[in-house]
Amino acid sequence: MRRTAALLLAVGVVLAGCSGGGESKKDGPSLPLPAKAPTARGPALGPAMAPKVLLASSDELEETTGSLDTSQVQRRSGAFVSGKTVVGYSVDDISGYDVGSGKQLWTAKLDLGGGTVCYVSQPDRAVKTFTVAHGERGYCPNLATIRVSDGKVMAKSDKLNDPEKYEGGSAGGTVNHLFTVKGKDYLVDMNGVVWKMVKGEPEPVARLETRTYFDLYAAPEGDVLIGSRHGDGKRCRVDGYALPSFKKVWTQDTEALFPDVREDCIISASEGNSAWLKQETADKYYMVQVDPATGEVLGRADAAKDSGGQADVGEFDLASASNQFDRALGMPGGDTVFAQVRGMTRYSLESGKVMWDLDLSQIQLDSDEEYPLTTVLPQGVTDDGYLVATVSNDTSAEILAVEAKTGKLVARWGLPEEYRNGFQVEPGMTLFGDGVVLTRNFKMWEFTFADYKDLKEPKGDRYDIGVFTFPEPGKSTPAAVPTAGPAAAETKSIGGLKTPKGSDEDRRAGAFSTGGQVIAYAGNAVTGIDPKSGKELWSTDLDDDAGARVCAAPEPDQKVKTFTIAYRGGAKDDGCNTLLRVNASKGTVMDRVELSKTARTVSRIEVHQGAVLVITGDQKVSRLTDGALVEQAELARRPYYLEHTPQDPSLVISAAPVKDGRDWAIDAYRLPSFERVWSTTASKVLSKVERSSPVTVWRGNGLWISTSYGDSSDPEAQVKDSLVQLDPEDGRVVARTGAVKRDYLANDLGQFALTGAISAAHVTVGFDDGDVVLPQSTGVMRYSLTDEKVRWAVDTKSIEDSMERDRKASTVSQSFDLVDGGKTVLVTLSNGISLEVMTLNASSGKITGRWNVPAKSRNGLQAIPAVTPFAGGVALSHDDYGWDYAFNQTGRKVPSTQRHDVGVFRLVKPAA
Repeated sequence: MRRTAALLLAVGVVLAGCSGGGESKKDGPSLPLPAKAPTARGPALGPAMAPKVLLASSDELEETTGSLDTSQVQRRSGAFVSGKTVVGYSVDDISGYDVGSGKQLWTAKLDLGGGTVCYVSQPDRAVKTFTVAHGERGYCPNLATIRVSDGKVMAKSDKLNDPEKYEGGSAGGTVNHLFTVKGKDYLVDMNGVVWKMVKGEPEPVARLETRTYFDLYAAPEGDVLIGSRHGDGKRCRVDGYALPSFKKVWTQDTEALFPDVREDCIISASEGNSAWLKQETADKYYMVQVDPATGEVLGRADAAKDSGGQADVGEFDLASASNQFDRALGMPGGDTVFAQVRGMTRYSLESGKVMWDLDLSQIQLDSDEEYPLTTVLPQGVTDDGYLVATVSNDTSAEILAVEAKTGKLVARWGLPEEYRNGFQVEPGMTLFGDGVVLTRNFKMWEFTFADYKDLKEPKGDRYDIGVFTFPEPGKSTPAAVPTAGPAAAETKSIGGLKTPKGSDEDRRAGAFSTGGQVIAYAGNAVTGIDPKSGKELWSTDLDDDAGARVCAAPEPDQKVKTFTIAYRGGAKDDGCNTLLRVNASKGTVMDRVELSKTARTVSRIEVHQGAVLVITGDQKVSRLTDGALVEQAELARRPYYLEHTPQDPSLVISAAPVKDGRDWAIDAYRLPSFERVWSTTASKVLSKVERSSPVTVWRGNGLWISTSYGDSSDPEAQVKDSLVQLDPEDGRVVARTGAVKRDYLANDLGQFALTGAISAAHVTVGFDDGDVVLPQSTGVMRYSLTDEKVRWAVDTKSIEDSMERDRKASTVSQSFDLVDGGKTVLVTLSNGISLEVMTLNASSGKITGRWNVPAKSRNGLQAIPAVTPFAGGVALSHDDYGWDYAFNQTGRKVPSTQRHDVGVFRLVKPAA
């Protein structure tokens, strides 16, 4: 059955050899590299590969010829480039294409008699003819010689069908291997006899040591053939043959190669570098590298089978490499590039050195799967030293280029969605001067989309062979604010507080804005900073006690000339019992007030319209007036929560456990008098409360109250969450979700998922219409509980997944603030390693700005920092809890760069 190729016309291309790793003979790089190297995080953002030729899929072949199953139709595909012609084959089709125009030049008129192509020449140079071995059901004794220029079948041979004697043994039968050496084709038959193709006929020239090799591949330099086989007894052997004579030059056995292995002796040779050999036991992988010329062992290593993916940066992950051993790429000199769990590594067993280790784990490809597995495969090297690899995940694919010497990523090109079907599952690749030929990997395709699996074959046009050329670097200006992948802009560090070397963790850092200055504190000092220049204006010690620390620092709700904070002494039993009122412009202490023994401690400081209201441990509310606390109210109970309500800025909601935790009291107070206006209980508004699950008052709106039911620590238990919204006038319930079963997999941003938000109630922000901005598992959402409506949702998964990270487990934490008078949502993202700030239009959710905090400025701030917005910028403060979680509990190494207690940053608006 003949298939029609889909032809796509493109501009002509100039070919250059791309089979080695030597110096380029062209001026400039052989690849059209972008001026700026791409990042290995996020999606490919530049122009895609340009399709030139596409050969339609052969999938209908079985149906057309009857009910043949895959064991009867062995589907193979591949390609090679000879001069200006691409020769591609797939199942029963052998065609030639002009790589300059994309025009199909010919289709070979070779009658396969219902069989399929088994092997085709793989020349490393331009040739006039090539050899095809074909047959049925994997038995392939039939040969044909085809002319490259026009596809004419020059000769056919069935000589191997008739067994004959050679050197005292049988010869002929099916072809097991086809090698092209210096432009000449050599076959190895089922009896281990080597045949040279001469004028369309095979002639026997040598006999190998055995008829059956586990693996038989040429070394990267092409001058030695290396094969692994059974020997005598429990020993296996590896043979080296000189090419093109096929004369045996050395033999090594299991004991010499793998002295520590006493189990099954099967030895695997890597197709990409057959001088690398592998054995495995029940719990270990073993590798050796031999000298191709002599078989001498140059280096060896081993690793536990369960160690894959655990190697640190710059270490060779042998267990991971073993899983892609057959897809490694040998380099001149003996090094080999291996696919790894997280990317690619160039390694030498001889020296034991990692030449480079490229992490590609954060490359993002479109996927139809929830948890796609991305495979990176090194495929070829250009003459001027660029390694070209494919990246695929069963749904989509891309091509990338790396400096083979240094491992630097220099280019990324996606495959167009409409032309990638067939190449998204570990495709084969043949590299030529201005592009690549991709071939469908039938074996992995059938494994990936097997009938017993949930993943189904993608619909639409499908291709077996595709010729793609590298696109010219894009001339268009990238989006000023990318909505996926890494941030393009960086924050501008203008100042802050550095962490002194050798200081302890208990520095209690923080910051707030007075409207004119950023006030930063850490340790025993409070510092005023100019938010425009970052210049330090003044610094004041809290106390003569060097161990004194700030314990309460409210954010003023308007521009103020003075501010009030509370601090505790450095002794173990010292409480938060001293108030300071400070001149904001000079830093001078205007009042210092110590609490009475009955007041005990400062529980909280509230600021309303500039009035400072101090809540103390005896539940009293006082104003700081003329250097003294003047009592003005008493709370019904000591608040566990005290949150504001955006619908009524003068109303605050307090919640505290009662009845030994079996219920919670909810009280509403009017500021600044702290008059209680209504009171209710959690059991009343939520229908029930469980002692083991606390009640939460949301930071974004104190009228949002939630709780959970069930044991969340038990993975088998059914856990439910419940959320209500109260009326600011009287505390009655105006909206409720009811008890909702917890769903950790919910990821539809079109629907509000309570599971994705309830644990992050403390980072939300709200609006005067009752809406709240909250996190979801894959993004950010503005939601109305009363209207049960998603106002907008922004998918941030690509952004979060592309944040810089290390090889330890990390989780992205979000926090939200309102700026620009409530017109903009400021989103801060951190994962313990990196830190990013983003702005969203509060009405539409549109991303209006993104800034990465550079590594030199973020150390100390990268783990759930406290956020203080000010006009045109943001102050980020070290968080002891987040730091402990990211570093002390994980064993993660703290970066050696300068640490910061507080960082002050300007957010430069992107160009329109």
